[in-house]
Amino acid sequence: MKTVSIPDIIAGGIDDSYYPAANSAALVQNFRYDPVGGWRNDRGWEPLIPYATPTTFTAAQLADAQAPTRFLAVWTRHAGSEEYVLVERNGDLFYEFGNIGTAASRKMTLATGRHLPRSDESGTQLVPFGRFALLLNGHDEMLKFWGRKKINTFGFSQTHPAPVVLPVQVDYNLEQGFPGGTIQPGDDNATNNNLTGIALQFAADDYLGLGDPTGGSINSYSWRVSYVTDTGSEGPLSDPVGATWTLYTTANEPAAGIAVANNTKYGVVLTGLEPGPDGTVARNIYRTKNKKDGIEGSGDIYYFESRINDNSCSTYVSVIPDNQLVNEAPSLADSVPYSSSYKYGAAWNGSMWLGGGDVLPTQLRYSKAGLPEQFGAFDTFDVGVREGGAIKALVPYYNVLLVFREEAIDAVFRENGEYVCSTINSSIGTIGTESIRLIPGVGVMFLNKNGFYLLSGGFQGGASFSVNNVSAGINKEVSRVSVNALCRSTATYSNKEKEYWCHFPVDGATENTHGASFNTLTKEWSLRANTTTNSDYSWTFTKLATDSSGYILIGTLPNTPTVSDLFPGFGLQVWSARRSLGDSLVPVPAPQSTFTITPTAHGLDNCIWQSTWADYGDDSVKKRVLSVELESITEGNGTVELQWAADYSLDWKSAGFVPRQIGEYVNSTVTDPTYDSGSNIAIWNTSKWQDHKVTRYRWDVQTGLISQFAFRLITTNVIQVVKYQTNVIVGTVKTPNTNSPGAF
Repeated sequence: MKTVSIPDIIAGGIDDSYYPAANSAALVQNFRYDPVGGWRNDRGWEPLIPYATPTTFTAAQLADAQAPTRFLAVWTRHAGSEEYVLVERNGDLFYEFGNIGTAASRKMTLATGRHLPRSDESGTQLVPFGRFALLLNGHDEMLKFWGRKKINTFGFSQTHPAPVVLPVQVDYNLEQGFPGGTIQPGDDNATNNNLTGIALQFAADDYLGLGDPTGGSINSYSWRVSYVTDTGSEGPLSDPVGATWTLYTTANEPAAGIAVANNTKYGVVLTGLEPGPDGTVARNIYRTKNKKDGIEGSGDIYYFESRINDNSCSTYVSVIPDNQLVNEAPSLADSVPYSSSYKYGAAWNGSMWLGGGDVLPTQLRYSKAGLPEQFGAFDTFDVGVREGGAIKALVPYYNVLLVFREEAIDAVFRENGEYVCSTINSSIGTIGTESIRLIPGVGVMFLNKNGFYLLSGGFQGGASFSVNNVSAGINKEVSRVSVNALCRSTATYSNKEKEYWCHFPVDGATENTHGASFNTLTKEWSLRANTTTNSDYSWTFTKLATDSSGYILIGTLPNTPTVSDLFPGFGLQVWSARRSLGDSLVPVPAPQSTFTITPTAHGLDNCIWQSTWADYGDDSVKKRVLSVELESITEGNGTVELQWAADYSLDWKSAGFVPRQIGEYVNSTVTDPTYDSGSNIAIWNTSKWQDHKVTRYRWDVQTGLISQFAFRLITTNVIQVVKYQTNVIVGTVKTPNTNSPGAF
């Protein structure tokens, strides 16, 4: 037998296949890949807004804090000067601001009593569109959020009610007397007619006024009204209303010798103009030209007459003459009512796109360009004409709009000035709406019942789309996904961390119980979890998001009221270098039904990097493993344990604990300052700050004769696993197989 030092192997990510790459890991748990190289376990989470110490809750406040976060999104406006972290919990939509100032509360509630999503629903979606963001979930009314306190309803669920036109009374004041005035001399028989309509009169040569002033003329007009919102969008036109009047001639005067008010034009009063929903800023008035007797006059063509620039007054007087009406009204098909049943939205190519939902699961519709609330009657697609199931997400992707369906992916693009919708993959889709995330320069990653997929490519320059499975290294993990609760999955991408991170339910659970992270530099996977059972799972994250600085925000599901520790923490958390799993929060009952909570840092789970099984070229040749050497970038003190096992055994044996310092200097006067407590503690921005350094350390293993060997590093101290080497004595003679009892 001869001793062989296996060349250094770069530590890789997880590959749970039967024939993994030589540098792959069987398990990478609670490590992240550091851009400088190697796997580093220097992350945990903490409250985004620190808890007060102590914090006092009423029973109702405590119950609310224990409710799961069901929506989490980050929206920035004013070129990033304002950033909102929007949250939905227990039916409340709100955001919180860090600097409370003189306010009574840091919480700004925007809506209450909102729909609580089931395990087969993805919940609220946020769609940024210029100065506002759309919020929709398919159940509650769609909302426009403008920042600060301003939030109002989105879109048009109904047309403007038809206004009321007061009748034009042409025989009013035919007598020479005047209402409320005095009788003129010589008018002894003058009387005032009883007014039953409106008689706003204009002389025949006046600039204002409607109608033909010629005696005996028949005059007829119609009006429609529409709402205009703060996005510039115009709602559907109301039903038409009209007014008709006929002027007298000498032959049909009411009484002989009485002056008739010929050569007169009129103003027509419209009343009953209803204010629109919150967000309405104006009403548009449209009118026909004089239709006269319906034969000689103009037809039923409506023209823009005026805009009422408020949302309060209910009366309008139509006096603009026909020759001033130039711009035709939009057609009835240019804007139509639509419901709030759409569940998914996207802003793409200057339009707002809506799709899916319980009422119209395969319908996709788009607004007029630049008018996000104005949807035409025929500006729709029905993807249900092709197999693939219901719409589950709309994702802008460069020059196309991706339409994710249950079992397919469609794309909308422009061709010859028209929108075209076609299928780019007819067999792969997803219901995991919140797992779909754009990774710049890479593609769109998502989770479905068969694993993680990456969509890349495009239509430009002769390119084509490809959809490929990228979860081959964690097939055993993703094969456990709870398909019926896949809508609960959540993911985010952080350019700061260079990773796509997804949490998802497994083994029939309806809440997220496992997590996986894909590093975009190495294209490798690691797991964010612990090794305990689902019921004791520490990372109950219901929502993930990333802020504009690249920090990953976390919405949690604190333990149920039957558990005394509200772990992993209530309120939003942030992925950070704190290196604790949030806070332990133990409520202590106090008088008057209040609870006092004092937060303490929650200890870390073990961080594990575990090698795959190695046979060193031939598993039929016995060998002895003498030692394992690890090259690491490290700092601080403390120890790291190595455990080993042989021949696929689960009986892990400890090779001992090795300090994270160069052995010759440990505990000496020349040891670098460390993070650990003591007289030589590292202090930031001083000469006693410890630099990262490359450290090589060794564990003696001394196995017996074995065929397969594996090891794992277990620690809660910071370590960066870069590469490793094993020293092995390899035999030269193959050992014969021994039949198991009962074998032939």
